[in-house]
Amino acid sequence: MFGLKHKMLLSVAMLFVATGIFAQVGNEEVIVVKEYEATIQDAQKVNIQPNIPEVEETKPVLSYNVPSKDYKDATFEANPLKPLSMSKEKLEKYNTSFIKIGFGSQLMPIAQLAYNDNKTKDLKFGILYNHLSAREFKVKNQRFVDDEAGVYLKYYPKNFEVGTNFTFRNYRTHFYGIGNDTALADTGIKANDVRQVFRTYNAEVYFKNALRNKYDVDFKQSFRFNYLQETFGKANEWFFAGTTEIKKTFLKNHYAGLLFDFDVSRLHHDTTILTRTIFTPMLGYGYNNDDSKAHGYIGVGVNGKKAVFVTDAHIEKRLYEHSLILYASYNRHLQKNSLLSHSQTNNFIEDTITMTNTAAGNLLTGIKGTVQNFSYNVAFHFGHIDNMPLYVNDTLDMKRFTVVYDKVQMLGFHAEAGYNIKEWLRLSVLGDYNIFQLKNEARAWHEPNLKVTFRANYIWKNKIVVGLDLYGISSTYAKLAGGQEKKLKGTADLNLSFEYIMNKHISFFAAANNIANIKYQRWNNYQSYGIIGWVGAKFSF
Repeated sequence: MFGLKHKMLLSVAMLFVATGIFAQVGNEEVIVVKEYEATIQDAQKVNIQPNIPEVEETKPVLSYNVPSKDYKDATFEANPLKPLSMSKEKLEKYNTSFIKIGFGSQLMPIAQLAYNDNKTKDLKFGILYNHLSAREFKVKNQRFVDDEAGVYLKYYPKNFEVGTNFTFRNYRTHFYGIGNDTALADTGIKANDVRQVFRTYNAEVYFKNALRNKYDVDFKQSFRFNYLQETFGKANEWFFAGTTEIKKTFLKNHYAGLLFDFDVSRLHHDTTILTRTIFTPMLGYGYNNDDSKAHGYIGVGVNGKKAVFVTDAHIEKRLYEHSLILYASYNRHLQKNSLLSHSQTNNFIEDTITMTNTAAGNLLTGIKGTVQNFSYNVAFHFGHIDNMPLYVNDTLDMKRFTVVYDKVQMLGFHAEAGYNIKEWLRLSVLGDYNIFQLKNEARAWHEPNLKVTFRANYIWKNKIVVGLDLYGISSTYAKLAGGQEKKLKGTADLNLSFEYIMNKHISFFAAANNIANIKYQRWNNYQSYGIIGWVGAKFSF
Protein backbone atom coordinates (compact mmCIF):
# COMPACT_ATOMS: atom_id res chain seq x y z
CA MET A 1 0.00 0.00 0.00
CA PHE A 2 1.09 3.60 -0.31
CA GLY A 3 0.24 6.71 1.59
CA LEU A 4 -1.34 9.95 0.49
CA LYS A 5 1.98 11.78 0.61
CA HIS A 6 3.65 9.32 -1.75
CA LYS A 7 0.70 9.39 -4.14
CA MET A 8 0.76 13.17 -4.27
CA LEU A 9 4.51 13.18 -4.94
CA LEU A 10 4.07 10.62 -7.70
CA SER A 11 1.24 12.59 -9.29
CA VAL A 12 3.27 15.81 -9.20
CA ALA A 13 6.25 14.01 -10.74
CA MET A 14 4.15 12.61 -13.57
CA LEU A 15 2.57 15.96 -14.27
CA PHE A 16 6.05 17.54 -14.29
CA VAL A 17 7.19 14.99 -16.88
CA ALA A 18 4.09 15.63 -18.97
CA THR A 19 4.61 19.40 -18.73
CA GLY A 20 8.25 19.05 -19.71
CA ILE A 21 7.37 17.07 -22.78
CA PHE A 22 4.78 19.61 -23.81
CA ALA A 23 7.41 22.33 -23.47
CA GLN A 24 9.60 20.45 -25.92
CA VAL A 25 6.84 19.64 -28.33
CA GLY A 26 5.12 22.99 -28.47
CA ASN A 27 1.81 23.04 -30.31
CA GLU A 28 1.43 19.32 -30.82
CA GLU A 29 -1.36 16.97 -31.91
CA VAL A 30 -4.42 15.92 -29.93
CA ILE A 31 -5.06 12.16 -29.67
CA VAL A 32 -7.22 10.08 -27.37
CA VAL A 33 -5.57 6.99 -25.87
CA LYS A 34 -6.98 3.77 -24.59
CA GLU A 35 -6.14 2.41 -21.15
CA TYR A 36 -3.44 -0.21 -21.19
CA GLU A 37 -4.70 -3.76 -20.79
CA ALA A 38 -2.89 -7.07 -21.05
CA THR A 39 -4.48 -8.19 -24.29
CA ILE A 40 -3.25 -10.05 -27.34
CA GLN A 41 -4.27 -9.42 -30.93
CA ASP A 42 -7.27 -11.52 -32.00
CA ALA A 43 -5.40 -12.76 -35.06
CA GLN A 44 -1.68 -12.95 -35.74
CA LYS A 45 -0.98 -12.42 -39.42
CA VAL A 46 2.01 -13.97 -41.16
CA ASN A 47 3.56 -10.76 -42.48
CA ILE A 48 3.81 -8.69 -39.34
CA GLN A 49 6.96 -6.76 -38.57
CA PRO A 50 7.64 -5.80 -34.96
CA ASN A 51 6.63 -2.28 -34.13
CA ILE A 52 4.99 -0.30 -31.38
CA PRO A 53 1.58 0.75 -32.71
CA GLU A 54 0.70 4.39 -32.92
CA VAL A 55 -1.51 5.67 -30.15
CA GLU A 56 -5.09 5.19 -31.28
CA GLU A 57 -7.48 8.07 -31.48
CA THR A 58 -10.59 7.02 -29.61
CA LYS A 59 -13.88 8.67 -28.81
CA PRO A 60 -15.34 8.96 -25.31
CA VAL A 61 -17.89 6.23 -25.89
CA LEU A 62 -19.68 4.47 -23.09
CA SER A 63 -19.16 0.80 -22.40
CA TYR A 64 -21.42 -0.28 -25.26
CA ASN A 65 -19.87 -1.09 -28.62
CA VAL A 66 -20.91 -3.11 -31.67
CA PRO A 67 -18.16 -4.42 -33.98
CA SER A 68 -18.33 -3.11 -37.51
CA LYS A 69 -15.33 -4.91 -39.02
CA ASP A 70 -15.43 -7.75 -41.50
CA TYR A 71 -15.96 -11.21 -40.07
CA LYS A 72 -12.73 -13.13 -39.65
CA ASP A 73 -11.93 -16.24 -37.65
CA ALA A 74 -13.62 -15.72 -34.31
CA THR A 75 -12.02 -16.73 -31.04
CA PHE A 76 -13.53 -19.67 -29.23
CA GLU A 77 -13.54 -19.44 -25.47
CA ALA A 78 -14.57 -22.79 -24.05
CA ASN A 79 -13.94 -21.65 -20.52
CA PRO A 80 -16.13 -18.62 -19.76
CA LEU A 81 -14.04 -17.73 -16.72
CA LYS A 82 -12.09 -14.73 -17.97
CA PRO A 83 -9.39 -13.58 -18.53
CA LEU A 84 -7.96 -17.03 -19.30
CA SER A 85 -9.19 -18.35 -22.62
CA MET A 86 -8.51 -20.72 -25.46
CA SER A 87 -5.67 -19.91 -27.82
CA LYS A 88 -6.42 -17.34 -30.49
CA GLU A 89 -6.41 -18.06 -34.22
CA LYS A 90 -2.78 -18.14 -35.34
CA LEU A 91 -2.99 -17.59 -39.09
CA GLU A 92 -5.23 -15.35 -41.17
CA LYS A 93 -4.45 -16.45 -44.70
CA TYR A 94 -6.10 -17.13 -48.03
CA ASN A 95 -9.88 -16.69 -48.26
CA THR A 96 -11.84 -14.89 -45.57
CA SER A 97 -15.01 -16.93 -46.19
CA PHE A 98 -14.95 -20.31 -44.51
CA ILE A 99 -16.73 -23.14 -42.75
CA LYS A 100 -15.13 -24.59 -39.64
CA ILE A 101 -16.28 -27.69 -37.81
CA GLY A 102 -14.75 -29.60 -34.92
CA PHE A 103 -15.32 -31.52 -31.74
CA GLY A 104 -13.64 -31.62 -28.36
CA SER A 105 -13.65 -33.16 -24.94
CA GLN A 106 -16.48 -32.28 -22.53
CA LEU A 107 -18.82 -33.03 -25.48
CA MET A 108 -17.75 -29.80 -27.16
CA PRO A 109 -19.09 -29.28 -30.72
CA ILE A 110 -17.52 -26.43 -32.69
CA ALA A 111 -19.17 -24.84 -35.73
CA GLN A 112 -18.45 -21.61 -37.59
CA LEU A 113 -19.62 -20.10 -40.83
CA ALA A 114 -18.39 -16.79 -42.24
CA TYR A 115 -19.03 -15.28 -45.64
CA ASN A 116 -17.54 -11.99 -46.84
CA ASP A 117 -18.42 -10.59 -50.27
CA ASN A 118 -15.71 -8.16 -51.41
CA LYS A 119 -16.21 -8.51 -55.16
CA THR A 120 -19.23 -6.28 -55.69
CA LYS A 121 -18.28 -2.74 -56.69
CA ASP A 122 -19.00 -0.12 -54.02
CA LEU A 123 -20.63 -2.76 -51.80
CA LYS A 124 -19.38 -5.17 -49.15
CA PHE A 125 -21.46 -7.50 -47.03
CA GLY A 126 -21.08 -10.60 -44.92
CA ILE A 127 -22.75 -13.06 -42.58
CA LEU A 128 -21.51 -14.98 -39.55
CA TYR A 129 -22.66 -17.89 -37.42
CA ASN A 130 -20.87 -19.30 -34.35
CA HIS A 131 -21.67 -22.24 -32.11
CA LEU A 132 -19.72 -23.54 -29.14
CA SER A 133 -20.89 -25.62 -26.19
CA ALA A 134 -19.35 -27.80 -23.49
CA ARG A 135 -20.47 -30.03 -20.65
CA GLU A 136 -18.50 -31.31 -17.66
CA PHE A 137 -19.67 -34.59 -16.15
CA LYS A 138 -17.76 -34.55 -12.86
CA VAL A 139 -19.40 -31.30 -11.73
CA LYS A 140 -23.13 -31.34 -12.17
CA ASN A 141 -24.63 -28.50 -14.22
CA GLN A 142 -21.20 -27.22 -15.33
CA ARG A 143 -22.20 -26.52 -18.91
CA PHE A 144 -22.82 -23.73 -21.39
CA VAL A 145 -24.06 -23.15 -24.94
CA ASP A 146 -23.06 -20.09 -26.96
CA ASP A 147 -24.69 -19.21 -30.31
CA GLU A 148 -24.08 -16.04 -32.29
CA ALA A 149 -25.32 -14.89 -35.70
CA GLY A 150 -24.59 -11.64 -37.49
CA VAL A 151 -24.73 -9.71 -40.74
CA TYR A 152 -23.06 -6.50 -41.96
CA LEU A 153 -23.25 -4.27 -45.04
CA LYS A 154 -21.05 -1.39 -46.27
CA TYR A 155 -21.89 0.85 -49.21
CA TYR A 156 -19.62 3.48 -50.81
CA PRO A 157 -21.64 6.07 -52.78
CA LYS A 158 -19.15 8.54 -54.28
CA ASN A 159 -17.22 10.22 -51.42
CA PHE A 160 -19.11 8.63 -48.53
CA GLU A 161 -19.33 5.34 -46.66
CA VAL A 162 -22.58 4.03 -45.21
CA GLY A 163 -22.74 0.90 -43.12
CA THR A 164 -24.95 -1.18 -40.88
CA ASN A 165 -24.58 -4.38 -38.90
CA PHE A 166 -26.70 -6.60 -36.69
CA THR A 167 -25.73 -9.42 -34.32
CA PHE A 168 -27.75 -11.76 -32.14
CA ARG A 169 -26.20 -13.77 -29.33
CA ASN A 170 -27.85 -16.45 -27.21
CA TYR A 171 -25.60 -17.44 -24.29
CA ARG A 172 -26.84 -20.17 -21.93
CA THR A 173 -24.96 -21.01 -18.76
CA HIS A 174 -25.73 -22.44 -15.32
CA PHE A 175 -25.13 -21.45 -11.70
CA TYR A 176 -23.05 -24.54 -10.97
CA GLY A 177 -20.89 -22.85 -8.29
CA ILE A 178 -19.98 -25.55 -5.79
CA GLY A 179 -16.31 -24.70 -5.38
CA ASN A 180 -13.86 -27.61 -5.35
CA ASP A 181 -16.19 -29.95 -3.45
CA THR A 182 -17.10 -32.31 -6.29
CA ALA A 183 -19.13 -34.42 -3.85
CA LEU A 184 -21.81 -31.79 -4.20
CA ALA A 185 -22.11 -32.74 -7.85
CA ASP A 186 -24.66 -35.33 -6.78
CA THR A 187 -27.02 -32.69 -5.39
CA GLY A 188 -30.64 -32.92 -6.48
CA ILE A 189 -30.64 -29.50 -8.16
CA LYS A 190 -31.80 -29.84 -11.75
CA ALA A 191 -30.19 -28.01 -14.65
CA ASN A 192 -33.33 -25.99 -15.44
CA ASP A 193 -33.44 -24.71 -11.85
CA VAL A 194 -30.04 -22.99 -12.21
CA ARG A 195 -30.10 -22.17 -15.91
CA GLN A 196 -29.27 -18.61 -16.96
CA VAL A 197 -29.75 -17.20 -20.46
CA PHE A 198 -28.50 -13.88 -21.81
CA ARG A 199 -29.90 -12.87 -25.19
CA THR A 200 -28.54 -9.73 -26.84
CA TYR A 201 -29.71 -7.97 -30.00
CA ASN A 202 -27.18 -5.44 -31.32
CA ALA A 203 -27.60 -3.04 -34.22
CA GLU A 204 -25.56 -0.15 -35.62
CA VAL A 205 -25.94 2.32 -38.47
CA TYR A 206 -23.25 4.84 -39.46
CA PHE A 207 -22.16 7.15 -42.26
CA LYS A 208 -18.90 9.05 -42.78
CA ASN A 209 -16.82 10.68 -45.47
CA ALA A 210 -14.56 8.22 -47.26
CA LEU A 211 -12.36 10.71 -49.12
CA ARG A 212 -10.74 14.01 -48.26
CA ASN A 213 -12.90 16.99 -49.23
CA LYS A 214 -12.01 20.57 -50.16
CA TYR A 215 -12.94 21.81 -46.68
CA ASP A 216 -10.52 19.37 -44.94
CA VAL A 217 -13.35 18.26 -42.67
CA ASP A 218 -13.78 14.63 -41.59
CA PHE A 219 -17.00 13.52 -39.99
CA LYS A 220 -18.72 10.36 -38.79
CA GLN A 221 -22.16 9.81 -37.32
CA SER A 222 -23.18 6.50 -35.76
CA PHE A 223 -26.24 5.18 -33.94
CA ARG A 224 -26.30 2.01 -31.85
CA PHE A 225 -29.04 -0.03 -30.24
CA ASN A 226 -28.91 -2.99 -27.87
CA TYR A 227 -31.62 -5.07 -26.23
CA LEU A 228 -30.73 -7.57 -23.48
CA GLN A 229 -32.95 -10.33 -22.07
CA GLU A 230 -32.00 -12.10 -18.84
CA THR A 231 -34.17 -15.13 -18.12
CA PHE A 232 -33.27 -16.25 -14.58
CA GLY A 233 -34.54 -13.03 -12.98
CA LYS A 234 -36.79 -12.11 -15.92
CA ALA A 235 -35.03 -8.77 -16.42
CA ASN A 236 -34.52 -6.79 -19.61
CA GLU A 237 -32.46 -3.77 -20.58
CA TRP A 238 -32.12 -1.62 -23.67
CA PHE A 239 -30.08 1.37 -24.74
CA PHE A 240 -30.01 3.73 -27.71
CA ALA A 241 -26.75 5.63 -28.22
CA GLY A 242 -25.05 7.78 -30.79
CA THR A 243 -21.68 9.39 -31.49
CA THR A 244 -20.86 12.45 -33.59
CA GLU A 245 -17.24 13.02 -34.65
CA ILE A 246 -16.08 16.10 -36.56
CA LYS A 247 -12.46 17.02 -37.27
CA LYS A 248 -11.21 20.08 -39.15
CA THR A 249 -7.60 20.07 -40.41
CA PHE A 250 -5.72 23.36 -40.80
CA LEU A 251 -2.12 24.46 -41.33
CA LYS A 252 -1.35 20.93 -42.57
CA ASN A 253 -0.46 19.32 -39.20
CA HIS A 254 -3.11 20.85 -36.93
CA TYR A 255 -6.74 19.96 -36.36
CA ALA A 256 -9.68 20.93 -34.18
CA GLY A 257 -12.18 18.30 -33.11
CA LEU A 258 -15.68 17.91 -31.74
CA LEU A 259 -17.00 14.73 -30.11
CA PHE A 260 -20.52 14.30 -28.85
CA ASP A 261 -21.99 11.14 -27.30
CA PHE A 262 -25.45 10.44 -26.01
CA ASP A 263 -26.83 7.32 -24.34
CA VAL A 264 -30.41 6.63 -23.25
CA SER A 265 -31.15 3.36 -21.47
CA ARG A 266 -33.69 1.56 -19.33
CA LEU A 267 -33.35 -1.44 -17.00
CA HIS A 268 -36.49 -3.30 -15.95
CA HIS A 269 -36.76 -6.11 -13.40
CA ASP A 270 -39.31 -7.15 -10.78
CA THR A 271 -38.58 -4.40 -8.28
CA THR A 272 -37.18 -1.50 -10.29
CA ILE A 273 -37.41 0.42 -13.54
CA LEU A 274 -34.24 2.48 -13.98
CA THR A 275 -33.99 5.04 -16.79
CA ARG A 276 -30.72 6.89 -17.39
CA THR A 277 -29.53 9.47 -19.91
CA ILE A 278 -25.91 10.53 -20.42
CA PHE A 279 -24.59 13.30 -22.67
CA THR A 280 -20.86 13.79 -23.24
CA PRO A 281 -19.73 16.76 -25.37
CA MET A 282 -15.98 17.27 -25.89
CA LEU A 283 -13.84 19.80 -27.75
CA GLY A 284 -10.23 19.21 -28.70
CA TYR A 285 -7.13 20.28 -30.56
CA GLY A 286 -4.39 18.16 -32.06
CA TYR A 287 -1.03 18.28 -33.78
CA ASN A 288 0.91 15.56 -35.59
CA ASN A 289 4.10 15.36 -37.59
CA ASP A 290 6.81 12.75 -38.04
CA ASP A 291 8.74 13.81 -34.95
CA SER A 292 6.13 14.50 -32.27
CA LYS A 293 2.43 14.54 -31.65
CA ALA A 294 -0.03 15.74 -29.04
CA HIS A 295 -3.74 16.07 -28.53
CA GLY A 296 -6.14 17.23 -25.86
CA TYR A 297 -9.92 16.83 -25.56
CA ILE A 298 -11.88 18.30 -22.70
CA GLY A 299 -15.57 18.03 -21.88
CA VAL A 300 -18.20 17.00 -19.39
CA GLY A 301 -20.27 13.87 -18.87
CA VAL A 302 -23.80 14.80 -17.81
CA ASN A 303 -25.91 12.13 -16.13
CA GLY A 304 -29.24 13.67 -15.19
CA LYS A 305 -28.43 16.49 -12.78
CA LYS A 306 -24.88 15.27 -12.16
CA ALA A 307 -21.91 16.44 -14.23
CA VAL A 308 -18.45 14.85 -14.34
CA PHE A 309 -15.31 16.43 -15.80
CA VAL A 310 -13.88 14.27 -18.62
CA THR A 311 -10.72 14.69 -20.64
CA ASP A 312 -8.40 12.79 -22.91
CA ALA A 313 -4.88 14.11 -23.55
CA HIS A 314 -1.72 12.60 -24.93
CA ILE A 315 1.75 13.89 -25.86
CA GLU A 316 4.73 12.02 -27.24
CA LYS A 317 8.17 12.92 -28.53
CA ARG A 318 10.53 10.88 -30.64
CA LEU A 319 13.92 11.14 -28.92
CA TYR A 320 15.88 8.86 -31.27
CA GLU A 321 14.32 7.71 -34.54
CA HIS A 322 11.80 4.94 -33.80
CA SER A 323 13.99 3.40 -31.11
CA LEU A 324 13.11 5.71 -28.24
CA ILE A 325 9.77 7.51 -27.93
CA LEU A 326 8.74 9.22 -24.72
CA TYR A 327 5.04 9.74 -24.04
CA ALA A 328 2.58 10.81 -21.34
CA SER A 329 -1.19 10.93 -21.14
CA TYR A 330 -4.10 11.64 -18.87
CA ASN A 331 -7.58 10.25 -19.41
CA ARG A 332 -10.74 10.63 -17.37
CA HIS A 333 -14.04 9.22 -18.57
CA LEU A 334 -17.51 8.39 -17.33
CA GLN A 335 -18.19 4.66 -17.62
CA LYS A 336 -21.80 3.54 -17.64
CA ASN A 337 -22.29 0.34 -15.66
CA SER A 338 -25.23 -1.75 -16.76
CA LEU A 339 -26.60 -5.27 -16.59
CA LEU A 340 -25.03 -5.82 -20.00
CA SER A 341 -21.54 -4.67 -18.96
CA HIS A 342 -21.66 -6.60 -15.67
CA SER A 343 -22.85 -9.81 -17.33
CA GLN A 344 -20.07 -9.57 -19.92
CA THR A 345 -17.53 -9.47 -17.08
CA ASN A 346 -19.18 -11.98 -14.72
CA ASN A 347 -21.95 -14.11 -16.22
CA PHE A 348 -23.01 -15.33 -12.76
CA ILE A 349 -24.26 -11.87 -11.81
CA GLU A 350 -27.66 -11.09 -10.25
CA ASP A 351 -30.14 -8.96 -12.17
CA THR A 352 -31.15 -6.84 -9.14
CA ILE A 353 -27.73 -5.30 -8.48
CA THR A 354 -27.34 -1.57 -7.87
CA MET A 355 -26.35 0.39 -10.98
CA THR A 356 -23.88 3.22 -10.36
CA ASN A 357 -21.74 4.89 -13.00
CA THR A 358 -17.96 4.91 -12.65
CA ALA A 359 -15.73 7.96 -13.13
CA ALA A 360 -12.22 6.72 -13.86
CA GLY A 361 -9.02 8.71 -14.38
CA ASN A 362 -5.56 7.48 -15.34
CA LEU A 363 -2.24 9.34 -15.47
CA LEU A 364 0.37 7.52 -17.55
CA THR A 365 4.01 8.01 -18.54
CA GLY A 366 6.21 5.63 -20.49
CA ILE A 367 8.69 4.87 -23.25
CA LYS A 368 8.34 2.70 -26.33
CA GLY A 369 10.26 1.93 -29.46
CA THR A 370 11.39 -0.50 -32.14
CA VAL A 371 14.97 -1.67 -32.70
CA GLN A 372 15.26 -3.90 -35.77
CA ASN A 373 13.16 -7.00 -34.93
CA PHE A 374 12.59 -6.08 -31.30
CA SER A 375 9.84 -3.80 -29.96
CA TYR A 376 9.02 -2.71 -26.42
CA ASN A 377 6.67 -0.57 -24.36
CA VAL A 378 7.09 0.26 -20.66
CA ALA A 379 4.75 2.50 -18.70
CA PHE A 380 3.84 3.57 -15.16
CA HIS A 381 0.40 4.81 -14.29
CA PHE A 382 -1.61 6.20 -11.41
CA GLY A 383 -5.35 5.62 -11.51
CA HIS A 384 -8.14 7.08 -9.44
CA ILE A 385 -11.59 5.54 -9.75
CA ASP A 386 -14.85 6.62 -8.18
CA ASN A 387 -17.33 3.74 -7.81
CA MET A 388 -15.16 0.93 -9.11
CA PRO A 389 -17.36 -2.23 -9.40
CA LEU A 390 -16.17 -5.27 -7.41
CA TYR A 391 -17.90 -8.66 -7.50
CA VAL A 392 -18.76 -10.51 -4.28
CA ASN A 393 -20.86 -13.61 -3.57
CA ASP A 394 -24.44 -13.04 -2.42
CA THR A 395 -24.45 -14.39 1.14
CA LEU A 396 -28.05 -15.61 0.66
CA ASP A 397 -27.13 -17.52 -2.50
CA MET A 398 -23.39 -18.14 -2.84
CA LYS A 399 -23.81 -19.31 -6.44
CA ARG A 400 -24.64 -15.77 -7.59
CA PHE A 401 -22.75 -12.49 -7.40
CA THR A 402 -23.67 -8.97 -6.47
CA VAL A 403 -21.66 -5.76 -6.88
CA VAL A 404 -20.10 -3.39 -4.37
CA TYR A 405 -18.68 -0.05 -5.46
CA ASP A 406 -15.68 1.63 -3.88
CA LYS A 407 -13.34 4.55 -4.36
CA VAL A 408 -10.02 3.11 -5.52
CA GLN A 409 -6.55 4.48 -6.12
CA MET A 410 -4.13 2.36 -8.07
CA LEU A 411 -0.42 2.35 -8.86
CA GLY A 412 0.48 0.26 -11.87
CA PHE A 413 3.32 -0.93 -14.08
CA HIS A 414 2.83 -2.14 -17.65
CA ALA A 415 5.45 -3.81 -19.87
CA GLU A 416 5.35 -5.52 -23.23
CA ALA A 417 7.96 -6.76 -25.66
CA GLY A 418 7.94 -8.54 -28.99
CA TYR A 419 10.51 -10.21 -31.19
CA ASN A 420 10.10 -11.39 -34.79
CA ILE A 421 12.40 -13.60 -36.82
CA LYS A 422 11.29 -12.84 -40.36
CA GLU A 423 7.94 -14.49 -41.02
CA TRP A 424 8.28 -17.80 -39.23
CA LEU A 425 8.73 -17.02 -35.54
CA ARG A 426 6.96 -14.41 -33.44
CA LEU A 427 7.44 -14.04 -29.69
CA SER A 428 5.63 -11.65 -27.39
CA VAL A 429 5.28 -11.12 -23.67
CA LEU A 430 3.31 -8.57 -21.72
CA GLY A 431 2.37 -8.04 -18.11
CA ASP A 432 0.62 -5.72 -15.71
CA TYR A 433 1.21 -5.26 -12.01
CA ASN A 434 -1.21 -3.13 -9.99
CA ILE A 435 -1.44 -2.10 -6.34
CA PHE A 436 -4.92 -1.16 -5.12
CA GLN A 437 -5.86 1.11 -2.25
CA LEU A 438 -9.57 1.17 -1.38
CA LYS A 439 -11.55 3.55 0.80
CA ASN A 440 -14.12 1.14 2.27
CA GLU A 441 -13.47 -2.46 1.20
CA ALA A 442 -10.63 -4.51 2.66
CA ARG A 443 -9.46 -5.71 -0.77
CA ALA A 444 -10.14 -5.37 -4.48
CA TRP A 445 -12.23 -8.54 -4.61
CA HIS A 446 -11.42 -10.95 -7.46
CA GLU A 447 -8.89 -8.51 -8.93
CA PRO A 448 -5.41 -10.04 -9.42
CA ASN A 449 -2.39 -7.80 -8.80
CA LEU A 450 -0.34 -9.49 -11.51
CA LYS A 451 -1.31 -10.56 -15.04
CA VAL A 452 1.26 -12.03 -17.44
CA THR A 453 0.87 -13.34 -20.99
CA PHE A 454 3.47 -15.11 -23.13
CA ARG A 455 2.83 -16.11 -26.73
CA ALA A 456 4.91 -17.89 -29.35
CA ASN A 457 3.91 -18.55 -32.98
CA TYR A 458 5.97 -20.77 -35.26
CA ILE A 459 5.21 -21.16 -38.99
CA TRP A 460 6.96 -23.82 -41.05
CA LYS A 461 6.92 -23.34 -44.85
CA ASN A 462 3.47 -21.75 -44.66
CA LYS A 463 2.12 -25.25 -44.05
CA ILE A 464 2.33 -25.89 -40.34
CA VAL A 465 1.45 -23.37 -37.66
CA VAL A 466 2.26 -24.10 -34.01
CA GLY A 467 1.13 -21.80 -31.22
CA LEU A 468 2.00 -21.72 -27.55
CA ASP A 469 0.20 -19.46 -25.07
CA LEU A 470 0.82 -19.09 -21.36
CA TYR A 471 -1.52 -16.93 -19.27
CA GLY A 472 -0.77 -16.32 -15.61
CA ILE A 473 -2.55 -14.43 -12.85
CA SER A 474 -1.67 -14.00 -9.20
CA SER A 475 -3.95 -15.00 -6.35
CA THR A 476 -7.12 -13.05 -5.61
CA TYR A 477 -9.50 -12.73 -2.67
CA ALA A 478 -13.23 -13.34 -2.34
CA LYS A 479 -15.47 -11.69 0.25
CA LEU A 480 -17.61 -14.01 2.38
CA ALA A 481 -20.36 -13.53 4.94
CA GLY A 482 -19.53 -11.55 8.07
CA GLY A 483 -16.64 -9.74 6.41
CA GLN A 484 -14.56 -12.93 6.16
CA GLU A 485 -12.33 -13.44 3.14
CA LYS A 486 -11.11 -16.40 1.12
CA LYS A 487 -7.90 -16.59 -0.89
CA LEU A 488 -8.20 -17.96 -4.42
CA LYS A 489 -4.96 -19.42 -5.71
CA GLY A 490 -3.27 -17.95 -8.74
CA THR A 491 -2.79 -20.05 -11.83
CA ALA A 492 -0.84 -20.55 -15.03
CA ASP A 493 -2.93 -21.60 -18.02
CA LEU A 494 -0.86 -23.30 -20.75
CA ASN A 495 -2.39 -23.71 -24.21
CA LEU A 496 -0.99 -25.44 -27.30
CA SER A 497 -2.40 -25.31 -30.83
CA PHE A 498 -1.50 -26.94 -34.15
CA GLU A 499 -2.74 -26.25 -37.71
CA TYR A 500 -1.87 -28.00 -40.95
CA ILE A 501 -2.68 -26.04 -44.12
CA MET A 502 -3.16 -28.57 -46.91
CA ASN A 503 -3.96 -25.94 -49.52
CA LYS A 504 -5.73 -22.59 -49.80
CA HIS A 505 -9.10 -24.29 -49.31
CA ILE A 506 -8.56 -26.98 -46.67
CA SER A 507 -6.76 -27.00 -43.32
CA PHE A 508 -6.90 -29.12 -40.17
CA PHE A 509 -6.44 -28.02 -36.58
CA ALA A 510 -5.97 -29.47 -33.11
CA ALA A 511 -5.45 -27.79 -29.75
CA ALA A 512 -5.37 -28.30 -26.00
CA ASN A 513 -6.28 -25.74 -23.38
CA ASN A 514 -5.18 -25.71 -19.72
CA ILE A 515 -2.75 -28.56 -20.30
CA ALA A 516 -1.74 -28.65 -16.62
CA ASN A 517 -5.39 -29.42 -15.77
CA ILE A 518 -5.50 -26.78 -13.03
CA LYS A 519 -9.00 -26.37 -11.57
CA TYR A 520 -8.57 -22.70 -10.77
CA GLN A 521 -11.37 -20.34 -9.71
CA ARG A 522 -11.64 -17.01 -11.47
CA TRP A 523 -14.82 -16.42 -9.45
CA ASN A 524 -15.29 -17.90 -5.99
CA ASN A 525 -16.97 -21.36 -6.00
CA TYR A 526 -16.69 -21.67 -9.79
CA GLN A 527 -13.90 -24.01 -10.76
CA SER A 528 -12.70 -24.17 -14.35
CA TYR A 529 -13.16 -27.05 -16.76
CA GLY A 530 -9.58 -28.22 -16.47
CA ILE A 531 -7.88 -29.62 -19.58
CA ILE A 532 -9.84 -29.31 -22.84
CA GLY A 533 -8.82 -30.72 -26.21
CA TRP A 534 -10.38 -30.40 -29.66
CA VAL A 535 -9.77 -31.24 -33.34
CA GLY A 536 -11.42 -30.12 -36.55
CA ALA A 537 -11.21 -28.93 -40.13
CA LYS A 538 -11.60 -25.62 -41.92
CA PHE A 539 -12.86 -25.20 -45.49
CA SER A 540 -12.11 -21.79 -47.05
CA PHE A 541 -13.65 -20.37 -50.20
